Amino acid sequence: MGKAIPPELMAKGKLSQRDLFSFAAFRLAAGCKVTTYDKDRVIVKYVPGRGYLTLNAMQWKALGLFEAQELMVPQVLFKLIYDRRCPPLREFYEVVIKAFESGILQVRGHEPPAAAPAFEWKAAISGRRVRALMVVACVAVVAAQCYRPFHLPGGILELLFGWLLAAVGLSAGDALAACVVRGANAEVYHPVFHWKTLLPRFTIECDDAVMGGRQAEFDAGLARIAPLLVLMAVAPLVAPGVGYLLAATFVLQLTPFWRSPGLTMLRAKFSTPPLDAFRRFRFEPNCMLWTSLRTRLRHVDSHFLRAHAIYTGVWLVLVLLMGLLPLGGSAQDLWEGYVRSKGLYFTGCAMLALLGILVLGVLATSGWLAWGWTRRVWDDFQQKRQRMRPVKISPEEIATTLGESLLFLDFSPEDRALVAAALRSEQHAKNSLIVKQWDLGDRLFIVHSGRVEILHDTAAGRLEAVAALDRGEVFGEIALLGDGRRTCSVRAQGEVVLLSLTRADFEQLVLSKLGRDQVIAIIQKAAFLQRLPLASKWGAHALISFARRASLSSYNEGDILIRQGDDNKFFFVLYEGELSVQVGRAEVARLHTGDFFGEIGALQNSVATATIVALTGARCLMLAKREFLQFVVSDFVIGMQFEQISSNRLGRPLFPLKAGSFDTLGA
Repeated sequence: MGKAIPPELMAKGKLSQRDLFSFAAFRLAAGCKVTTYDKDRVIVKYVPGRGYLTLNAMQWKALGLFEAQELMVPQVLFKLIYDRRCPPLREFYEVVIKAFESGILQVRGHEPPAAAPAFEWKAAISGRRVRALMVVACVAVVAAQCYRPFHLPGGILELLFGWLLAAVGLSAGDALAACVVRGANAEVYHPVFHWKTLLPRFTIECDDAVMGGRQAEFDAGLARIAPLLVLMAVAPLVAPGVGYLLAATFVLQLTPFWRSPGLTMLRAKFSTPPLDAFRRFRFEPNCMLWTSLRTRLRHVDSHFLRAHAIYTGVWLVLVLLMGLLPLGGSAQDLWEGYVRSKGLYFTGCAMLALLGILVLGVLATSGWLAWGWTRRVWDDFQQKRQRMRPVKISPEEIATTLGESLLFLDFSPEDRALVAAALRSEQHAKNSLIVKQWDLGDRLFIVHSGRVEILHDTAAGRLEAVAALDRGEVFGEIALLGDGRRTCSVRAQGEVVLLSLTRADFEQLVLSKLGRDQVIAIIQKAAFLQRLPLASKWGAHALISFARRASLSSYNEGDILIRQGDDNKFFFVLYEGELSVQVGRAEVARLHTGDFFGEIGALQNSVATATIVALTGARCLMLAKREFLQFVVSDFVIGMQFEQISSNRLGRPLFPLKAGSFDTLGA
């Protein structure tokens, strides 16, 4: 059971997405209504606050896990991976954020969206009746035009009468649409009379028709134009001059360029409702420009775009025909007059000017983005140079170095001050050997500036570099924790300033507070991970969390770490040594220090696809499958990183998986 978000995080501006995913216990709101729009679209509505969410079946099942009890995001994500029902992580986090913002998911201590009550519209009508009315009205319009074709208003009275009928027709259309929506058991909102407009009219929001399904949405759009069509059939019999105004209003209601009844009907017939996971992004990693653009392009509804293009062409032809009537000429005469007046020249210049403005806008935007990227790269480069340049040591600088070291991350300022007072500084020239393997050692070293490299003696008697340490990293602890012998050599890559701590001070100031196991976890494991590309974006707490969970195991030459076809219960990071990756009897790859494996089997909850054999003596950091999954789901950055790595290795998206599960996590 999760807990409410801590009160201090509820303050304005402090409720970040990381806080939500780390601390919040969500529960599916009680006032939710769910409708199946089509075979793979579910629309969820938070009725009190009128919040909507369009999901596919897998996303809705994921949210459904929050229904029975309050759960935190890592708990739900762990269960989804366990059951092999996990959607892509970007989709999952996007859906959770939007569900929270719309009120569908709620957290104790956080106010849901403000109430947005529906209007109590009593009248209801079946969509079938509206469709029948449209058929009768279309036949009546054709018959009326055969009997008395409409023409332009002949005077001010006909113009005013037509204007009034158009306003009445639009108002009646919204009222009829509201009746259709209520007939589909959906709600209507915000009835308003707009009088500061060209056509004063009554409007009512009928977007909730989507909760009645595709047919209800189409019928609501049809109802908005039905009264205009009826007036077009009847009014010209009384006053022929008003017919043109009514027809022009009718065509305007069919426009494909904004939210019109025509576009509503087109979407209802040909469009698949876009999933909220792929539009109007709220999850921060999805908001990046390239990620957002790539996701939108990948989920374009090409079927609807084709239908929209055809519909737009037909509508433009209809507008052209409507425009020819008041101009009083044939299309050929109008074109010849346009050419004679040099209209083509003006149009060409205007289009070139617009194209130039567009190109300049694109270039300016690209330049701005390139400048921002260049500045970030340059700042990173300058900071790196600053870190590696030897500096004169002061108490403040020593305190800063300790603050950047994983070993002293949880120390209080007072404890750090005691350690700083006991430290001794020393400077080493480039390529100088600081410690030598197998020598006795009685000091712990902290890199203050510059860089050192860790060296191991090879069988041939050469020194081989296996790692490099930067500012804040620690070495020499193994000798203090063991028999006093150095297990490796350390050499300065450039001019280096080190801080050293004697064995007595180490035991009194460090070992007494952290304990032997935690010191080993932080220095040998977390510091090792910190140097790997895998963990380059992990925070200090994530590094220490992984180090505390992982065990360091040794293997002899020829040992099998994983056997193909068996259930792999661990995630491995190679600490030292060399491993062979074999599929069948063929070797397909070799692994070296810093390489990792086993993440695909853990995330898919499946068996191993290759055999891993030790070619030399080797040591590995090992994380049990359950511990690995708990670590991955605890931070969305780490989770998406492993998802991307696994997808790249598989050559296809890791999630979603097929149904079914292997019950291996309890072992």
